[in-house]
Amino acid sequence: MAQKTETLAEQAAATDPTTAIDWLEPLEAKVRAAAERIQALKDENTALHRRIEELEERLTAPAQDDSASRWEEEKREIRERVERLTRTLEDVAGV
Repeated sequence: MAQKTETLAEQAAATDPTTAIDWLEPLEAKVRAAAERIQALKDENTALHRRIEELEERLTAPAQDDSASRWEEEKREIRERVERLTRTLEDVAGV
């Protein structure tokens, strides 16, 4: 005697042909919901990547501005030192 193995879907189809499709509807709904969620996550991921790029650009921009302001500060300090040295030399030379 051969063993007969039937799934619930096959059993339902054998008893009522309309129920053969009924079990597909919840599955289709779950697949659609999963596909929509995946798409939403992809969109969110893209937006987050764009935001990361923007924030990284903002982080590097102040470093460039900071570098420029440090350069200006160094120039000012050098100018002041040269002016002091010039005054000292003028005082010594009696000019």
